[in-house]
Formats: sequence, structure tokens, C-alpha cells
Amino acid sequence: MRHSPFINWLARILLGLGLAAISIQVGLIFWRSWWQVGAVCAVVAVGGFALAVHAELRERRRRLLKRACGELSLPTQWSVKFDKRLPGGWTAPIAVMRDDGMRFVVDIQPFRSATWSSAPRKAGVAPWLVDAKDKPLRPDPVTALAKGGLAASAAPVLWLPRAEEAGTSRHPDTNLVVVSGSARDLKLWLQSARRVTANATPPMDTVSQEA
Repeated sequence: MRHSPFINWLARILLGLGLAAISIQVGLIFWRSWWQVGAVCAVVAVGGFALAVHAELRERRRRLLKRACGELSLPTQWSVKFDKRLPGGWTAPIAVMRDDGMRFVVDIQPFRSATWSSAPRKAGVAPWLVDAKDKPLRPDPVTALAKGGLAASAAPVLWLPRAEEAGTSRHPDTNLVVVSGSARDLKLWLQSARRVTANATPPMDTVSQEA
């Protein structure tokens, strides 16, 4: 039996918080007389909180994708697929093929700001995106999207529907384009994008950068 996403989210939240609350209570009872039990309860409590946080993050992303995809209206002659699973295992929230054959894979992220870092890069290190404080975005949205575009022979597009300022940006060393703004901004960019070879630049693994 399949439950609604809301029921699944609520069940995970209640399970996680319930485990944490019970573990804390038991741990407080046994901490002084049997510290090993208290330590185990502390670990279980942390696991419960982690389960609740993970459930909340998944639900926030689900809501973001649902709302963004619902607002997007593309030409009817285009082929548009949602939650398209690509070779390699990555799932593209949106996969688009224009009537001229140009393909796009679009990832959707909640970042308010994203610009390409101007910091020096070592050889073999792919460009990375940073926030308004010049800190690398976490989780990194570039690597999986770039590889997904290569696997699908499509142009990778990172859409930020919650961005504070509308605009587009592309690093000269990658085919990945960042589109900040509303569904209309994304539609206009997809319509005007020039036909390119999606796999002209093989994606490189992004090396973690220290803030």
C-alpha cells in the first residue's frame, strides 16, 4: 500500500523524534548507575534526530520540485519528462527536448544565490559554485548534473527558482548553465539557447574546497 508523501514525511518525523525522546529519558535514568546504557541511548537519540532532519530535508526538496515543475509551462511541441532517470543512476527533475532536437537536463535547487568561484583552480579541478559569502554550495550541485548531461547527451541546466536576482551564468570551462529566476526566466532561456554539443567538455570531479 502506497501512502502520500505527507504521510511518509509525518511518519518519519514522529518516528525520529519519538526515538530521540524515549532514548533521552531512558539515558537520564541509567546515566549515573549504568553509563554504558546511557551512552547507547545517546547514540540512538542522535540517530532519531538525524532521521527527522533527513525526512524534513527530503520533504522540502519534494515541495520545491513540485511547485517549480507546476509553474513551468513549455511549448507543447517540445518533449518534456519529469523525474527522468538517466544512464548512471542520476534522476533529472526535468528532461527537455526542443522541436529542433536540442536536449536539456534541468536540476532544481533552493539556493538564493550562486556564482562561479573566481578562486584559482588546480589542474583537473572542475569549476564550482559559491554563495553570496563566497562559500562553496553544499551539497555540490555541479558534478552530478554535469555527468547527467553527458550521459543524456544533453545540455545541463541548474535552475534556481528561489534566487534573489534573475539572470544566467556559464563558466567558460563547462557547458553547465545556471538560470536564476522564475519559471518564465527558465522558459525564455530554453527557447533562446543556441544548439551546442552537450558533451564537448567532459565533467570533472569537483574537489572539495575549504571555505
